[in-house]
Amino acid sequence: MTTKNYARSVRAKLLNISKEENVFYQSILTRYFQERLLYRLSVSPYKERFILKGGALLYAHEHLKARPTLDIDFLGQQISRELDNIKETFRNLCDIECLEDGVVFEKDSISVEEITLKKEYNGVRVHVKVGLDTASQVISMDVGFGDIITPAPVDLSYPVLLDTLPEVDILAYSLETVVAEKYQAMIDHATENSRMKDFFDVYRILKVGNIDLNTLQEAITATFENRGTAISTDYSLFEDSFATDAKRNIMWNSYLKKIKFKEPLTFQEVWTYITQELKQYMEK
Repeated sequence: MTTKNYARSVRAKLLNISKEENVFYQSILTRYFQERLLYRLSVSPYKERFILKGGALLYAHEHLKARPTLDIDFLGQQISRELDNIKETFRNLCDIECLEDGVVFEKDSISVEEITLKKEYNGVRVHVKVGLDTASQVISMDVGFGDIITPAPVDLSYPVLLDTLPEVDILAYSLETVVAEKYQAMIDHATENSRMKDFFDVYRILKVGNIDLNTLQEAITATFENRGTAISTDYSLFEDSFATDAKRNIMWNSYLKKIKFKEPLTFQEVWTYITQELKQYMEK
């Protein structure tokens, strides 16, 4: 079968999946393109240089699929953050072929730019055009630097949409580190915090994720130290007024509507659970 025929066959299968799951076809296509980029990473010499984090990581964990994601987030390790180097790395990834997935990554379309991921330093955003038969999209990847993973990157088998394709085995953040980073962000940006997804994600991970509490404590301690945030309970996040703030509750309800989350879940309930579970790690 030629690449063109594979692409047509795959596209038809993805259309069927979108109907079966009652999910927009473009969303399925985005998930597929992200998955196939991660496959190329998994069989490349760069596998240990890019550690998966963010929404794509949470999608990979069972029961954590509620929020769609448009970007793939990585932590770059032992790799130069120079734009030309990052661009060349992704060009090399695009050169890796997988005939049976039907996907073509257009390496000449790659663009890179510096972005501000944190106040301390910049990251790099990569854009690349991807095609499948007559369908195409531009997907984005954000690469951050400088954070630490506790205890270490973990092996992750990323879910594939079509079980006839090769497995995608990559390195990823531990869930304990995901919680630690989001927890630190909640505290660091408490007064202007509009990132409702952080609260949603931490709540879901603590509820259904397989978390080791000792590792979580180590991750919180290491992350806060690395980011220069003091271990203390003297933060506005822990005040009752944080949960009852009208603007914050409106943002929460808007977020649940955006991600089409149907279960009744108030911000007060989420805040109470998170602070009950995590405040103990801030007590010296």
